[in-house]
Amino acid sequence: MYPIFVRIGNFVIYWYGVLVAIGVFISISVFQKESQKEGFDEKFISQITFWTIIFGIFGARLLHIFVNIFYYILNPSEIFKLRNGGLAIEGAVLSSLIFIVIFTKIKKISSIKILDTMSIAVPIGQSIGRIGCFLNGCCYGKETDFILGIKFPFLEKKVHPTQLYYSFFNILLFIAIKKLSRYFKKGEGILFSTYLIGFSLIRYFVDFLRGDLKKTSIDLYATQIIGIIIFIIGSGVLIFSIIKKDRKHGQTFI
Repeated sequence: MYPIFVRIGNFVIYWYGVLVAIGVFISISVFQKESQKEGFDEKFISQITFWTIIFGIFGARLLHIFVNIFYYILNPSEIFKLRNGGLAIEGAVLSSLIFIVIFTKIKKISSIKILDTMSIAVPIGQSIGRIGCFLNGCCYGKETDFILGIKFPFLEKKVHPTQLYYSFFNILLFIAIKKLSRYFKKGEGILFSTYLIGFSLIRYFVDFLRGDLKKTSIDLYATQIIGIIIFIIGSGVLIFSIIKKDRKHGQTFI
């Protein structure tokens, strides 16, 4: 665990923030490259990129605060301290999705084409950001004797490095969507639905190993419940995309 990137007097920069920033930068680069292939206007790309990041951070922080509401009621001054961590990625996904749909409707541009394009870029950024979680010591797993177990200084025993599990599976998701993009056109919804389904499955199953979350009354973590919602949305998009694709080619969907 090495949370501090650099310290200058009382000013501290944490690895968490650095790696999240690197992840965002790489995702933006991939998105811009893919957007240029589709002929999107550069001004539009810049606008939607900037505001998606803003709404994503807002949604991620809001959900994190909601999940840990009692802590923040007792420690309200911690609400705006992002440098120490505290971003729930599901919140970023949902808030960004809402913004993108509204923004593209206003601009009269295909929402699903933008979402397909972004779906290629987002997983790689999430993967890098999770390494920041690992160095920060947040989002750790349950105690384990598994060979991959990690001993954090603030914990008595080894735990699952769930941060690295997230990172690894998001890399696989990035590779899978990138390969699918060779066979499916952006705008069909296949890439976007694959991202939502893949992301939700990663969160749902890896979260069983988390050691820092509290279960709800239905014996699931709040993050898993949100993961189920995202899975349903992704499955709906996939079914709709298949039906639309089949009708376009004059086939009957059964």
